[in-house]
Parts: sequence; C-alpha cells; structure tokens
Amino acid sequence: MFIIYRFPKLILKRILKYKKPNNPKKILIIHQLFLGDTLMTTSLLAKIRKNFPTADIYYAMPEVFIKLYSTNPYGVVPVGFNVFKWKTFLNLLKLPKFDWAIIPGDNRYGWTAFAIGAKWITGFAGDTPRYKNWCFDELKSIPNIPQSWSDILTNLVEGIDPDPFNFKEWPQPSYKPFKMPPAKYVLLHIGAKSRLKLWDNQKWKKIIEYLKQYHLKIALSCGPNEKECLNGIDINDPNIFLYPGNLDLVQMWELIKKACLLISVDNGIAHLSKIIGTPTICLFGPASAILFDKGRFWQYCPFLSISKPIKCRNQNKMFKRNINWIQTCQRLPHQCSEAKCMEIIEVEDITNAAEFFIKKCCE
Repeated sequence: MFIIYRFPKLILKRILKYKKPNNPKKILIIHQLFLGDTLMTTSLLAKIRKNFPTADIYYAMPEVFIKLYSTNPYGVVPVGFNVFKWKTFLNLLKLPKFDWAIIPGDNRYGWTAFAIGAKWITGFAGDTPRYKNWCFDELKSIPNIPQSWSDILTNLVEGIDPDPFNFKEWPQPSYKPFKMPPAKYVLLHIGAKSRLKLWDNQKWKKIIEYLKQYHLKIALSCGPNEKECLNGIDINDPNIFLYPGNLDLVQMWELIKKACLLISVDNGIAHLSKIIGTPTICLFGPASAILFDKGRFWQYCPFLSISKPIKCRNQNKMFKRNINWIQTCQRLPHQCSEAKCMEIIEVEDITNAAEFFIKKCCE
C-alpha cells in the first residue's frame, strides 16, 4: 500500500533526476541478517559518522540485537525491525523522514526505505531478482579485489575512510548478572546454525585436555538451539563451566570479555569478540576467511583466522551477487554429506595458534 502510494514520486525522481543530499541530517541503515553480518557493518557506521558528524543515524535491525546497541556506538540509534511484523514497520514510519537510506546487504529492504519515504537510497549493484533494485537511486559496485566485507561496506559512503576500530567507540551494555567461571578461563564456543560449520567433538575434547594442562578452566557455550553439539563432551568435569544457550548477547559480551582466549567456529559470537577485544581463534570451514577476517577496519583486533585450502570452497556468491574473487561455499547440509573443510583443521592447528595467548594468560 505504502509502495503504491509513493510510486508516482519514484517516477518523478527519475524524470527530474533528483540529486543526492550533500549534507544529510537523518540517515537510516536497514539490515536484517545474522549477528555476524550485522556486526560487520560497524565499519559502515564509523564511516558515516566520520563524514557526517552531526547527522542522526538510525539502524533498523533484528530486535534481538537491540541490547547490544543500547550504548549507541558511533551515536547510532538502534530500531527493532522485522519485515514480518507490521508494528515494527509502523514504528519506522513514525520516525522523522530520512534524507538518506543505506542498504548494506539484501536489496529487498530498499523497498522498505522507499515505503517510509527515504529521499535517497543507496545499496550495492548486482542483487537478483532485478526488481529489488528498482527503487534505488544509487547502486555501488563491489570492488574486484580481495578484501574483507567490513572494508567493502565502506564503499557505500563517499568521503574519508574511518579510522580502524577503537574499543572505546562501543561501551559495554549493561547485563543481568550470572554465574561466571573462576578467573583465568578459556571460552570455547562450539555451536553453529549449520552442522557444516561444526568441528568434531573428539577434537574439542583434545583442546579441553590441552587447556587443563595449563590449569585453566573452560567455559563451554553454544546457542539455544545447538545443545546437540555438546554430545560426547564430559559436561560434569569440574573444570568445565557450561553455558548451553542460556545467556543473552550482552551476557555473552561479559563472558567473552573476562576470558583469556575465545576459540570458536565461524559464527556471530566470534565476530562479537572483535568489538570486545578478547584474543580469538576462529575456525573457518565453508566461509571465506579473507571475506570475514580483520581487514583494515579491524586491524587492531586480536583475531586469528584458521582456514585451509580445499577445492570445494569454489562458489563466488555474496548476498546473491557474483563476485569473482570470492572463494566460499554456501551449500546446505543436504547438499554436502560431510564438512571436509572443517575436518582438515587439526587440533595442532589450534594449539599452535593458542600457545602464545595461553602462556600470556598463565603469567
């Protein structure tokens, strides 16, 4: 209904060739994906703030992430939005009209920006089907050289590149107290939404034994629907403190913050550690380590990617766009009987990478 109402304006904009606002006062970002994808847009927030220091910046995101953004990093105001909940759309509609809307992923949300009356809409070119792109005033090309997704996102905004991430830019949100492990513990986050990102539990058990040699405690965590990944691990071991999906994201922040080291498969929790500053070892299987590594923006974060070459990591799509240099795998579990990309990561790869951080923790 709102799209039909505003459609004549879209035609008029094309005829009169409206110009992009030079000094937008109100800017909206709409992003509706997983935690890791959302956190990687931090570079985009930083560049907007760098170039428009007095602008009001709103970020429409899944409601579950609102608490993480409650301390307003880069002065951004989080707004809960779910395309399947009309009430959240109406909440966007009630906000002051936006001079500029930026869509950093799926271009379907450009129509949301159009429906609420955004004056100028920017996104990346190449999304399919093509009707997603009709409402956009500006479509940017994705660079044709390998770089991290966080660095790619900054191309949506012209101007001075942001400074590398500074932990002071994102104050820790308040959280409900919970039982913490004793001091000097390592956090193993072993859960993932896809079984293709899971690492063999027998290997996790060897990591646990390795850590116990240094008299370290182990915090073991997973998501609320990932408890099956704990099968085969002795959860009654007094050295293990279990968090089987019972913490919210701001509590996970505290758990990560106090850990000597986080070892995690590729998921949102691993990327949350970039904001917190806890040393992290991330196991990349299907995904591209180049695409989701530190890049320029996160260069000062103690984040180490573990990934090994494999022939079947041979797809080149990102948000339904063909990007020639990307080497990734987006196959679903029914299309891949065994995650060889995770199987080829050995225990020694992790212990060798962890040794420096472990010794520092034990000083």
